[in-house]
Amino acid sequence: MKKNQNVDRLSYSVSEAATAIGVSSRTIHDFCKDGTIKSFRMGQRRLIPADELRAFIEKRTRGGDAA
Repeated sequence: MKKNQNVDRLSYSVSEAATAIGVSSRTIHDFCKDGTIKSFRMGQRRLIPADELRAFIEKRTRGGDAA
């Protein structure tokens, strides 16, 4: 695969997810801990599936809870 080729992200690290939605990493950790956002571990890293992050935002923009 060429380095310049764009690849759709399948998952984000906690810090990347936090930056993407404009909250702190601690907030993302809390959301993962209480099940608000589903995540998985890969070795020492916690990753958030891109679809899960999109669903989180979609739920809130439709008038769901204001977490």
